[in-house]
Amino acid sequence: MEIIITGGIFRGRKLQVPNGINVRPTMSFIREAVFSSLGSMVKDSTFLDLYAGFGTVGIEALSRGAKEVTFVEKNRKCMDVIKKNLDILGCLEKVSIYCMSVENFVKFSDSAYEIIYLDPPYNLDCSNIIREILSKGLLANSGIIIWETSVRSNINRESLNITKEKRYGESLLIYIKKGS
Repeated sequence: MEIIITGGIFRGRKLQVPNGINVRPTMSFIREAVFSSLGSMVKDSTFLDLYAGFGTVGIEALSRGAKEVTFVEKNRKCMDVIKKNLDILGCLEKVSIYCMSVENFVKFSDSAYEIIYLDPPYNLDCSNIIREILSKGLLANSGIIIWETSVRSNINRESLNITKEKRYGESLLIYIKKGS
């Protein structure tokens, strides 16, 4: 598998990705669409990459000017891949890396992020995790949550302030903001 950064200062750089780890990285055309939709919001932002996998989305955020990225991934092998790629790119000082479940991170974190990206296994409904993120204030007031899931997922949309949904093949991006 080959993953190439699609924009920013690392555009065109290939990420080191081992075989044999069951991870579904966000496809390049979806990453391009996400970051196009965010525009200048990424520059100097605090970015949280939940269910980070190989860290592709968070590294893309760094490439496009995020001032700080936090990666959360419970798989130790995936975390090693993230660290290796960040070291190769020379940007370890701009990141925080947590090898733990997203549920535990959300429970214990007290930081606020301007952009939160969730890319869980497609059969996982993250609506309760998103509600907890919102109730704990982990999303900055003007921030946005982007949840990548399957178009076939059964999602509990109740009490989520969904501002946009965009389909890309079998993938669905759901944009969520704080309620008013």
